[in-house]
Amino acid sequence: MTLRIVLVILVCVALGVIESVVPFLFHLTAARPDLLLIVVLYLALHDDVVEGAALSAAAGYLSDLTSATPAFLYTFLAVLTFVVVRLGGSALKTEGGVQSAAVAFGASLVHSLIATLVFGFFTGAGFHLEIGSLLWSAIGTAIAAPIVFSILRRLDAGFLHADTGGLH
Repeated sequence: MTLRIVLVILVCVALGVIESVVPFLFHLTAARPDLLLIVVLYLALHDDVVEGAALSAAAGYLSDLTSATPAFLYTFLAVLTFVVVRLGGSALKTEGGVQSAAVAFGASLVHSLIATLVFGFFTGAGFHLEIGSLLWSAIGTAIAAPIVFSILRRLDAGFLHADTGGLH
């Protein structure tokens, strides 16, 4: 296992903790930014297929651990999101900023809709969509996207710098 993989997983763990604790502290019960989804988006746009898909599955599994949903729902959705974004990646190339926020907003909406459908199907709860929560979560995810992209870009830049032996 390379150091980069370990560091990306540690970033995912830290983001998973933040994603779970901060909404609790501010009493945000329904809407929360999906920080681990942002990691999956970054991986889909910047990593190779096998490593990116495996890290996306790890990020999804961390989401499963911090949510009260059926087992492997977010693992499945993370890998599905990775594949879909990877296939459309040439149209979605982004290094951060407003572009990453827009991609994260759209991905969060679609991700939440699919999660609601799959959750309702497997639990028998049916389709219950709360538009307000959906939009606030997507907005929070969009706001956090440039920050998470920046963290991951810096992590990757450190490895690129080390791979070239410090030469530019």
